[in-house]
Amino acid sequence: MELDTLFERAVEIRQVIPTASIKQRLANAAQELSLAGSNQARVELLNESVMALTKVLYDAEPDGALANIDARTHRLLIPAPWGRAGWKRWGLRAWEAEVMRQILIVRGQMERVKPLFDYNEESRTWHLNLGSYPRLDMAMMHWKSNQITLREWRLHADAYRQKAHERMNRHRGVE
Repeated sequence: MELDTLFERAVEIRQVIPTASIKQRLANAAQELSLAGSNQARVELLNESVMALTKVLYDAEPDGALANIDARTHRLLIPAPWGRAGWKRWGLRAWEAEVMRQILIVRGQMERVKPLFDYNEESRTWHLNLGSYPRLDMAMMHWKSNQITLREWRLHADAYRQKAHERMNRHRGVE
């Protein structure tokens, strides 16, 4: 159901005087309009974008060389969804990309599972881990078993929101 349609229906419902049976329908409508699924939808969006990027990175030239990464260093040659140059191209918002970037950096530092993307802080570049994931099917299995989770999203999104809140307070002169 489209959000606009829900909004229009909600306006129409407000104009009706509720009876006992309608009150339950209003409660159900309020639940539908809730932002409860919003975070999960963002997580799914991030997972879709990283899997789409992964597919593109494994695209090969006719001679078999991967077209979208550097042959020697495996540096990404196209903008990533979490990058400053790529978030808009991949249909994300800047703050979603920033949260995603933090998730991937932390994952790379934890080394619980070998990351598909390595971040080089000195050069501020991202590299495809072809040593651990030499084929597309292996890379896709990595994402299917290690998707970005709602828990990771919350942790990093809350930190991002807290920083934004502090920045606005400083801007307003509130301490």
